[in-house]
Order: sequence, then C-alpha cells, then structure tokens
Amino acid sequence: MMQGGAISVSSLMSDPIDPLKRQLGELVARASDGWPRADMAYTLGTQLARISDLRHGKLERFSLETLIRYADRMQYDVALTVSRRLVGRRGSRSS
Repeated sequence: MMQGGAISVSSLMSDPIDPLKRQLGELVARASDGWPRADMAYTLGTQLARISDLRHGKLERFSLETLIRYADRMQYDVALTVSRRLVGRRGSRSS
C-alpha cells in the first residue's frame, strides 16, 4: 500500500518486490504518456515491444532492477529506504 509515495508492507510474510515494481512501472508509464513508442524505446534503451508491455502494466516481464534503470533514464532519482517495522510483542516496551 502506498502512503505519501512510500511503500508500506503490512505483514512479515509480504513480498515488497511487487508493490515496488508497480510503483516504478506506473511512474515510468505516466512519465512517458504522450511520447511516441520509438522515442520512449530509445530513451530507455529497450525494444518497442517492451514499451507496450510497460504501458499495458505487464510488469511481470520486468525485473525491479530494470524498472529502476528506466526511472533513472527518465531523470528520476530512485532511493531505497529500509526501516524496521514496529511489531507488537509481549513484554516489549512502548513509548
């Protein structure tokens, strides 16, 4: 789930990769809206078919690493923040 541009992983068993891929895929697709596919393919350094996949949300065909590179090539700064989730445990101190 996204709140304020951040990804929140709600359980310890959740895989954060899919939400991150979705966020980056949507960002790159939005940024490329209105661009001719050939220009977009050139800018991202990929093939025309990959642009169609991206614009149609077929993100399973992309690695997270590739989507990060695409965002970078679209002049976005990409940062990964890792922080410990607060999980209620018996005997833990709360502030």
